[in-house]
Amino acid sequence: MTNTDPEDPENARKLIAHTLTQYVSATSKEHGQIAMSIVVPTLLSRATSEGPEIYKETSSRLLELASVDQVAFKGIVAAMSEGQKAFMEEVLRSGRQAGGADRDNANAGQPSITLKMDFGGN
Repeated sequence: MTNTDPEDPENARKLIAHTLTQYVSATSKEHGQIAMSIVVPTLLSRATSEGPEIYKETSSRLLELASVDQVAFKGIVAAMSEGQKAFMEEVLRSGRQAGGADRDNANAGQPSITLKMDFGGN
């Protein structure tokens, strides 16, 4: 998923990202935390490699993971460097901006989560 050199005409990387995110939510809480600690950096690595065109997708996956186990997600974010936190915040903000009208129509009546964007250690 993170090797973005080869072309991906069938969107395999997108499908793998979705599958890994779903796997985290389907495992036990203990194993889910371990899986999440691998999946979050993998998603961010892919976003770094492919650039802003996949931020919306990456943002959606990160928010899905945060909704699975907020405590585990917060712990993973707390362990990140300041640069990693800033990049993740950029991905989440870009994804929210890119999804604006689409999200409003697609999620009508759906529950949503709000993620506080302050990832500082204070």
